[in-house]
Amino acid sequence: MVEQQFILIRVFSSLKIVMDGWISKLYKVLSLFVLFVFAIFSSSCTSTKIIDSNPINKPRGDSSNPIKVKTFLEDVLLYPEGREIKAYGRKAFSVGNRKTIFVYHNFYVFIKDGRLEHTLVYTATPKESELDGTWMLDASSDIESYELYLNSDNPWELQEYLGPKGQGVSLLETSHNILDRLSQGYKFAGTAGLRHMAWYHHFWMFLVPPPIIAYTAAMIASMGRDNCISAVNETIVWEKESFYH
Repeated sequence: MVEQQFILIRVFSSLKIVMDGWISKLYKVLSLFVLFVFAIFSSSCTSTKIIDSNPINKPRGDSSNPIKVKTFLEDVLLYPEGREIKAYGRKAFSVGNRKTIFVYHNFYVFIKDGRLEHTLVYTATPKESELDGTWMLDASSDIESYELYLNSDNPWELQEYLGPKGQGVSLLETSHNILDRLSQGYKFAGTAGLRHMAWYHHFWMFLVPPPIIAYTAAMIASMGRDNCISAVNETIVWEKESFYH
């Protein structure tokens, strides 16, 4: 009897060692994956590093961008007739990249009398810029992706966002929200997009070492900051039913 108990103890001890080993490995793999997601989100939309590597992005650092956006949106609020606004998501960076749940790009399109008037995006800015992130009209990649969406085979995988009942974006309320956001002086942070991941992704991101603390620190660090994802998600207002019935 004593011998059988001894054998059982040894078996359970061995199993515990094996299980502890597997749990440790699983935890390390999960932690690396979560860190990878944080890194991906830090560079999602358009990051400063990518902007600096391409001279075509120099206009993103223009200190007059916020003024131009403010002037345009005030005009929209004064003269909304014939205008509409739409929100889109697409591949980030370039046509050659994949669009995933972690890496994608959001922006607005303003249409007047059925034709493109302006695109609008919250973007990172070059290092030499006075700005640390800004709202910008007519970013070249946004215009290109929208025009190819209308006239080609949509290589940017542009997709229009619609409300829960299929409604469009409220022109006046959304424009007002963007103006309000602009006045608050949000700075750029790639991790701001983490705020808009599905709830179940937030659950496992709590496990990044040290558990809870790292995730909470990332959320706090993104407060008062935006990227293209958060800027659209946190300013968009859907039309009320009376507008589309």
